[in-house]
Amino acid sequence: MVRGLTRSLAVGVGAAVLAAGAAACTGSSDPASTQGALGAAPSAATGQPQRGGSLEVLVAGTVATWDPQLMYVGPEAFFAQRTFARGLTAYGTGAHQRDVEADLATDTGTPSNGARTWTFTLRPGVTWQDGSPITCEDVRHGVARTFDRRTHVGGTNYASFLLDIPTQVTPEGLEKPVYSGPADTAHEADFERAVSCKGSTITFRLRDSEPDFPHIVALPEFAPRKASADTKSDKASYAVMSSGPYRLKAPWVVGTGGTFVRNEHWDPRSDPIRQAYPDEIRVTSGLGEQTVIQRLLNQQDDDAYAVSWVQASPTLRNQAGTGLQTRLTFPYTGNVDYLAVNMRSKVMANPAVRKALALSTNRATYVTATGGEGAGTPTWSILSPTVDPQSVNPPPGEGVEGDPEGARRLLKQAGVKLPVPLRVVYARSVLGDKAYAALAAGWQRAGFEVELTSVPAEKYYETIEKPTSVDSFDVFRGVWTPDWPSAGGVLPALFDSRINIDSSGPGQDVGYFSSATVNALIDKADVTADPTSRAKVWEQADRTLRDEGGYIALSATKALYLHGSGVRSYEDHAVGGIVDLATVAVR
Repeated sequence: MVRGLTRSLAVGVGAAVLAAGAAACTGSSDPASTQGALGAAPSAATGQPQRGGSLEVLVAGTVATWDPQLMYVGPEAFFAQRTFARGLTAYGTGAHQRDVEADLATDTGTPSNGARTWTFTLRPGVTWQDGSPITCEDVRHGVARTFDRRTHVGGTNYASFLLDIPTQVTPEGLEKPVYSGPADTAHEADFERAVSCKGSTITFRLRDSEPDFPHIVALPEFAPRKASADTKSDKASYAVMSSGPYRLKAPWVVGTGGTFVRNEHWDPRSDPIRQAYPDEIRVTSGLGEQTVIQRLLNQQDDDAYAVSWVQASPTLRNQAGTGLQTRLTFPYTGNVDYLAVNMRSKVMANPAVRKALALSTNRATYVTATGGEGAGTPTWSILSPTVDPQSVNPPPGEGVEGDPEGARRLLKQAGVKLPVPLRVVYARSVLGDKAYAALAAGWQRAGFEVELTSVPAEKYYETIEKPTSVDSFDVFRGVWTPDWPSAGGVLPALFDSRINIDSSGPGQDVGYFSSATVNALIDKADVTADPTSRAKVWEQADRTLRDEGGYIALSATKALYLHGSGVRSYEDHAVGGIVDLATVAVR
């Protein structure tokens, strides 16, 4: 995230993942793994995976687009990135899933000017599916497309506020870059200064320091795009010009799907990440979620070689003895449920009250109410998606079941009059109602008088981001998934008041958290080049946030996935959130 910008430039980045999961920790179908094999026989023969065969991908609903610049972080985008849409960088495989690695570029970028300037050089010999070379200008054109506000109606928009391009205030009062896409010849020079080409080397000039830029260019927003692929056809959004190991065999059929076959011009020697084992990948879309799960359970015809990112019922984990368990994986989704504390609330202004609330929060009962072990595991840090959630340890004195009695003693010692009024708002659902009722029980034992307000899910964020919410609620429900596996994709987006809070409301900092200490640590992380040292600064910022009572993490959520018995080398990717098409095989 960029610091020092107006909220109007930064708002919306990451907002689409407030209620969606886009990442998952590794889940393996290896029966020796910790995914719950229960001693069942392996689902495929042992030995190294081989090239060949057809992989089936079953998709619930329709695919919105195959245009990289229009794709947000999530399963479909990760599918594209592993099959036909390569980037300058990409995430690794196996033990290196959270590590950004060189993809089309020769390395993960060279920073200069305090990480305000980044250069990448394309590998020699990388080509499009028609055999033409992938050029620096193709990368540049892909980025340019994200500035066209007429056509860029989806996807992330990091380029628009990271790149050092002059801005102007629109009639709506929003600050936007003056450049508006490839057709904007009047401001083309501004874009060329920010994104320049010299041979096979592309240089990005940013407004501020961004050490995480190699992660950001791994997003589909920064994928190359051949200018000749831009058409006004109503099917243009599904046209694929492949830079990866697979290409579309025939035009994509909306609501039905299509088949990806080998791209004859993809050179595996130029691609250190994708093994591309299957000869073809047949994608069937337009299915119902229950239909997908039933087909995977029945395994008729070619469904034994099928994968999907539809979540199965956790009850399947209890069905042992049928070989089913070897076909189940149970990864973390990358979502963290948390509570944002309203720092402008009269009640929450008292640090002792914030501490008592955290101490009395029963994370175990919250997880149980939201689905038990099938929902996730308790966590104490909102940074869980950026590390192994199992490695996050509780603060001293805070157990998974909370300590209401200890919290009550703390309140009395601080001279707080009981009961303490507590107004909590959350998104309405059957499980949500149960979960917040369970939390309220623990808070009431601690001496809080709890008033729960549920809001329809589709109206929730509209409600809590209104300026009036600051006077209406003391605690807000939050969910977050970072766009890349770094604290830099979490803490600034949610708790940097400088890019969130203005006269129109709190942005994504719904609790109005504002701390000069935390902001200083965010700035320090921005200018700390060494990744290990930077991670320590982020950890310090997170500890400070929790110590000041800015948020209370509840759970790192999990999902259950099912695949066919003929699928081999199966892994759910820690960043992509679905089966890793770079390594999966059917032989």
